[in-house]
Amino acid sequence: MYDTQAAIGRLEPAVADLNAKVTILQSDMADLKLMMARMEERLSATLPHLATKADLAEKPNKTYMWGIMAALLTAYACGLAALAVLR
Repeated sequence: MYDTQAAIGRLEPAVADLNAKVTILQSDMADLKLMMARMEERLSATLPHLATKADLAEKPNKTYMWGIMAALLTAYACGLAALAVLR
């Protein structure tokens, strides 16, 4: 015949061990949540100052900037030439 009391006696230490492990896991999860909150806080403090992909995509490239500089210098030279002719 199956001895229920003996089976329960063997299960009790295993259940107590599982409960201890669950308590440890709960503590570890609380620590992880705290660390993640700190990481999120640090990232949200740092990331707004950094450029996003969209910001970099809208940034003019060097060729465009040199073209603008050339156009401005040409306009400046034309203005100087016009002043020289008027005097």
